[in-house]
This record gives sequence, C-alpha cells and structure tokens, in this order.
Amino acid sequence: MLSKLITRPRNIFRRRKAKPLSGKGSVSGQTPPPWKRWKYYAPKDLKKFKNLLFAARNVVEGHYAGKHKSCFKGSAPEFVDYRQYYPGDDLRTIDWKTYARTDKFFVKLFEKETDMDCYILLDSSASMAYDGSTSRSFSRRVEGQSKLDYACYLTAALAYLMIKQGDKVGLTLFDQDIRSHVPPAGTFGHLYKVLNALEQSKPGNPTSISTTLRKTFGLYKRRGLLIIISDMLDDPEEIFKALSLYTHRHFEILIFHVFHKSEYQLPLVANANFVDLETGERMTCNPADLAEAYNAEIKGYIQTLSSMSRARGIDYNFINTDTPYSAVLEKYLLRRQSLVR
Repeated sequence: MLSKLITRPRNIFRRRKAKPLSGKGSVSGQTPPPWKRWKYYAPKDLKKFKNLLFAARNVVEGHYAGKHKSCFKGSAPEFVDYRQYYPGDDLRTIDWKTYARTDKFFVKLFEKETDMDCYILLDSSASMAYDGSTSRSFSRRVEGQSKLDYACYLTAALAYLMIKQGDKVGLTLFDQDIRSHVPPAGTFGHLYKVLNALEQSKPGNPTSISTTLRKTFGLYKRRGLLIIISDMLDDPEEIFKALSLYTHRHFEILIFHVFHKSEYQLPLVANANFVDLETGERMTCNPADLAEAYNAEIKGYIQTLSSMSRARGIDYNFINTDTPYSAVLEKYLLRRQSLVR
C-alpha cells in the first residue's frame, strides 16, 4: 500500500484549467484577453508613455505603498522633521546624534509615500455626440471622431497610466445625472471593467456638471486626483461652486475641456442649419453674420473657465479634437513632470 502511494503520479493533483470568462467579464493579467478587443484601448499609442509618470502634485490619502506623498507620517526614506520623544515611541526612531549634542531625546519623522486614488468624471451628455457632421455636409471633408469618442480614448489612456504606475482609478459617466459608476481599484482586471464601461457609453441627456459633482462628492471617500473630461457646457459659476467642495478637501483637480474644431470656428458657408443636440432647437442663418459675435463669446467663455480655474489652483487644459489624444497627453505629462520636480 505504501509503495502505491509513493509511486502515484503527481499530476493527479493538478488544478483544472479555468474556462475563459465571457466578453463582458473582467480578468486579471497585464494584457487584454484574446477573446476581447476594446475600441478605445490602443496599445500602440500607449507605448510612448512607458517612461512617463502621472505624479501627484498634492499630498494624497492612500492605504498602500506607492509613489506619492501622503498626508500621514511614518517610516519611509524621506526625512521631514523631528519631534520630542515620548514613552512608548519606537527606540529605533530616536536620533542618537541629536541626543549626543543636546542630551535630549528626539524622534525622526519621515514622509510616507502611498498610492493615489484617481477619479475620472466623463461627460456623456448629448452635446458630446457632436462630430462635425454639419461641417462635413457643407465642406465635403472628413472631420474627426465625436467629442465623446475622443474623450473615451483619453480616459482609457489615463486609466492605463494610473494602473500601470500602481495607483487606483475609478470612472463616473454622467450627463444631468450619474449614468454609470466604477469605484476605484488598481488591477488590470479592473482596467478591463473601465474599458467595458467606456465601450457601453452612449450620448445621453443634457449636461449638468454641477449637479453631478455634488452627487459624486459622497462617492469619493479618499482625497486624490479628480479629472473632469467634458465640453463644459454648463454655468461656470455653478461648476466652480460645486468644485469648491473638492478644493476644500484638498483634492487635486484637472480639467480637460474638449472642443470640436467646428464649434470653435464656424464653417464658411452661405447658409447653415444649426441644431442644439441637447434641446433639439434649430436655427437657420448665415454663419458669416454670427462669426464675429460667436467667436468673441466662445473665446470669452474659455477665458472665464481658465481664469476661474487658475484662481482656485485647478489645472485647466483646452483640447481641440483635431490634435491626437496621445500627443495631448504626452505634452501634458512632460509639462506636469517638470512642475512636480
């Protein structure tokens, strides 16, 4: 009997291979599963970001070791300050050189480095569906993708960067309400959940950024990085009033203001039929009659958003969909790294 046990093959204890999950499921691992291909996941575009880091500019509240400065003190390589020794403190933290000079006990304080929570707010309202189709019918040239498609590519790249560097990322899709919410996590399986949410995103109702910001405030438990990707077609006063909730909690806030070229510059045609994508309201006119006033209004609105952001320490970035999202992100990351240093 003993000899039979000794000679029994080991492979009878091997685990059975797990069956692949369905296309909608999330999987772990660092490469997309072969049975699933996502529209907004472009590995070729992401290769250029392999040496770039999305570093936090403010201190953050994390649970795990990471690359960003924490608001908590602990044991870490970066020395911050001294404080007086109290009974019960770890004797290993006493600075004996200071004791030799002063005959008093002092404890060294170090700054902890932690992971960061990144919360991406993606506008999926009706106005984000604009893709220059009116411009295409007049000028007979192919314009870019819709603002929502562009924003989804940018969101996917940001989510990939965050998870690749060991941070957590969450995604909230909204219009006048929260349409979908993926809580923050930091695995590549979670990245696929984010990509699935982007895949299912469709332009919805009118925009209300301020309402969404107030509703998501309770969902975002830890201080971190808030990224808003939107065409920002809402009342600036209401937007920044809602953002004050986050600045008060010392969130870092980053705005990517996405505009289509044809929104920024009216088409040069004799007559045009303008349609409001959120209300359905129509107006037929000669764009040349409106061009001067329209351009002044648009530039004034962008300047208002920029100045109100700067006054509150919010990082505002205006993006034209004519510029590839990978070029926009690469330029931003290089500039951000130079500021963090």
